Amino acid sequence: MRMFNPDSKFSQFIYLALDYIKLGLIFLLFSIPGITTGAAAAAVMTVGMRIERKEAPVIFRPFWQAFKDNFRQGTALTLLFMLVIAFLAADWYVLLQMEGTLLIRLLTALVFVLALLTASLMLWVFPTLARFELTNRQVIHNAMIHMASCFPRTLLALFAAVGGFILAAIFPQVMPVITFFVPAYVVWTMSRTCVKRFRKFDGSAEREEAEAALEMKYEESPHEARNTGAAQPL
Repeated sequence: MRMFNPDSKFSQFIYLALDYIKLGLIFLLFSIPGITTGAAAAAVMTVGMRIERKEAPVIFRPFWQAFKDNFRQGTALTLLFMLVIAFLAADWYVLLQMEGTLLIRLLTALVFVLALLTASLMLWVFPTLARFELTNRQVIHNAMIHMASCFPRTLLALFAAVGGFILAAIFPQVMPVITFFVPAYVVWTMSRTCVKRFRKFDGSAEREEAEAALEMKYEESPHEARNTGAAQPL
């Protein structure tokens, strides 16, 4: 059947889904110590973005290399976010113990919004770390800009992750399904979004334009293009 042909769209979709499921499971495995979550996220996003750019024939080897490359900086950023989350959680707990006046409700809503923004920022910090060589301050600054520019898609990935966690807490029997598919969906969504967003900053757009211009010139006059020593695609 054509549907099961290795080159068919259905087969390509299955291969792609399996790659992201593998990435999601690897991320969960390497995040077990807690402080390694940032390095694992950066490594997973490195491979995920390579898959979206059709540059990743294998999964684990580039993941392991990216994990080692980003371990120190990713761990430092993870500890920073852990402190922020702990501070917000403590504020939330204290506010819940107080009388529900209008001021307390407003402060509780503020803490919730800050927690939402922090979680959204985390979805961009580690892809930014994975793609660019920046200081921690630059990573956070650039991630804020990317998050604001792609906030709807960021919220979609965030709600999928949080929703999966809540669903697994309420219905433990669906934990295997959540474990396989939710991390894979989050990695896939963020990989596609990041590749499109980063194309404006990493030179990919210029390379694609140069390749398209060269191809068009070659199609119009291949003999002239060869004789004039046209530049090769980057």
